[in-house]
Amino acid sequence: MDSSSFNVEEHKKMLQSYFNGQGFQRWASIYGSDKLSTVRSTVRQGHAVMMDKAFEWLQGTGLKKGSKVLDAGCGTGLFTIRLAKNGYLVKAADIASQMVNKTREDAEKAGVAGNIEFEVNSIESVSGSFDAVVCFDVLIHYPAEGFANAFTNLSGLTQGPVIFTYAPYNKILAFQHWLGGFFPKKERRTTIQMIRDEEMQRVLKELGLKVVNRQKISFGFYHTMLMQVARR
Repeated sequence: MDSSSFNVEEHKKMLQSYFNGQGFQRWASIYGSDKLSTVRSTVRQGHAVMMDKAFEWLQGTGLKKGSKVLDAGCGTGLFTIRLAKNGYLVKAADIASQMVNKTREDAEKAGVAGNIEFEVNSIESVSGSFDAVVCFDVLIHYPAEGFANAFTNLSGLTQGPVIFTYAPYNKILAFQHWLGGFFPKKERRTTIQMIRDEEMQRVLKELGLKVVNRQKISFGFYHTMLMQVARR
């Protein structure tokens, strides 16, 4: 997808359709306890490593229990429920109602639904005021123009930390995504949109943000950049 032809509404519809259908089945399986292929197992493990590091960073900010956290693009709710279990008040927002319903179902089973507000919404449109914002494996689906728009909204919802993942551009990763196109369809990931360093720096500068932590997470076929930013 060329950012010069990026259409916000068409992109929302595409993501909503995918994550309410094939995407929901795929990611619910990966994030759950189903037996997986080797490829999918590495994605599950890499995602778990990423979440552990993100939670460590969040706790390192000194965020107090009872603080409000937005989990933008909450998926099946793994991080949302983890936050709620640790005493945070969470808004779990996702563009796909299937994802939000799964988060609510699992939160009720875990006994923490009372600490969570559930909302079907896109990361461009979600609103509110929070002590921190997290957004994992969502911005990787946005090309540069869409990334800038969505991230501007998310960062404007808090004066506190923003912890998120994105796909930095590099030739090896680009090759792996090309190679992934030859896997059986059930093993493929959705299209990953890589952001060049200069574009990331431009967006952060315009928003008055600085990098606090940055770590590349690579585990098998799971590759992402985990970033924590804060106000300058």
